[in-house]
Amino acid sequence: MRIHPVRARRGSRLRLLLCGLILSLLSTVVWVSTPAAQASRLTEITIPALPGQIPDIWLGAVLNAKYAAPYPGPPRAKVLLPAGYDPSKKYPLLVLLAGASSDYRTWSQDALGRITTTAAGFPGIIVMPEGGTGFYTDWWQGSPQWESYYTDVVIPEIMKRFPIRSERRWHAIAGVSMGGLGAAYLGGRLPQFFGSVAIISGLVDTDLFRGMPNLAALVPELNAKQPPDLNALYGPLDGAYAVGHNPVRLAANLGQTRVFMATGDGRPTSDGEPNDNNLLSDLPVELALIHPASDAYITALRAARVDATYQAHAGIHDFANFRKELRDASTWNLFAPAVERPDRWVNDTVATHGSLWGFDYRFDRRPTEVVRLQRDANLLRIGAAGTAVTITGGSGCVVHTATPATLDLTRTNCQ
Repeated sequence: MRIHPVRARRGSRLRLLLCGLILSLLSTVVWVSTPAAQASRLTEITIPALPGQIPDIWLGAVLNAKYAAPYPGPPRAKVLLPAGYDPSKKYPLLVLLAGASSDYRTWSQDALGRITTTAAGFPGIIVMPEGGTGFYTDWWQGSPQWESYYTDVVIPEIMKRFPIRSERRWHAIAGVSMGGLGAAYLGGRLPQFFGSVAIISGLVDTDLFRGMPNLAALVPELNAKQPPDLNALYGPLDGAYAVGHNPVRLAANLGQTRVFMATGDGRPTSDGEPNDNNLLSDLPVELALIHPASDAYITALRAARVDATYQAHAGIHDFANFRKELRDASTWNLFAPAVERPDRWVNDTVATHGSLWGFDYRFDRRPTEVVRLQRDANLLRIGAAGTAVTITGGSGCVVHTATPATLDLTRTNCQ
């Protein structure tokens, strides 16, 4: 299935303004201070990437060295264990993602997310992995490979190390700003794993203005001290790879997932804690980027009939707002019941490989189109990809076929 990008037509002055705002969004982080941790226990682990997946240059942020200083690999993660943690029991899981020019320490910093107090009383395990400023994407240029790091390494490693309940209703992913984009995107890459997605003032539309996917690469390249390459992250501007990483275009991937999304309306707020914000950047970023991106995404989610809750409220792009939105997501209930294994679903992708509801897929080459995989009871349909694909079923069946293709699951014994 080919999805044609919508090209925003805006005046040159507006484009310049939005370019400035997105650069501010990606390079500016707001810092606050906080009291000591509570009864939960914060620990740090390493989650080594596969060879070549995440070179050390992508760890930390040069533009925010005070709080996210570059560090040598392997990538790390902070983990918040609940009060009274007992490794013989099973717990819900929240994977919590940071924004741009941040790292695995952001949510746990006393001057930032204050996770030990923000999530006081949280009933599950919170894992905050490294995400660089990589947009939780396998970069078009080949490296870094953040989405494969999460799908192939981080999630399996979490399940191996910690006593996590197995059903998808007990697995949630949330993120702020760029991390909100990551939560929406990775939630759609792993719908069989995550029952709920929470987007905290997230940049969930990468096509707000023309050239935005290209601009997104600049700040991570600065953080990694790499020369600018506008195609490095999402590839050619109007290409399938850029379209196939925009959450607005992939809303149907969350058809079996509960979604919570919150955004500020540009009115500064306080959560009663110190908040060293910057009104010159935090207000317009939330108002001119995050809010319209959220509006576009909720429209797409509702069109796809996704179970989505949207809260627009007072707030700007600062941690007073982010902390409140995370608490609101917890109140909404990140672990409510979710369908465990539907026999009808769709998933649009440009990924070379992945897992969907008991099926593994691996394309011979990177797809040249946004590919729709769709199950209708005993039929599995794979759209045109410009390359062949191998489907492996939970029963051990293996089918290699050209695309497009329709597989009769009863005949292939791939139930």
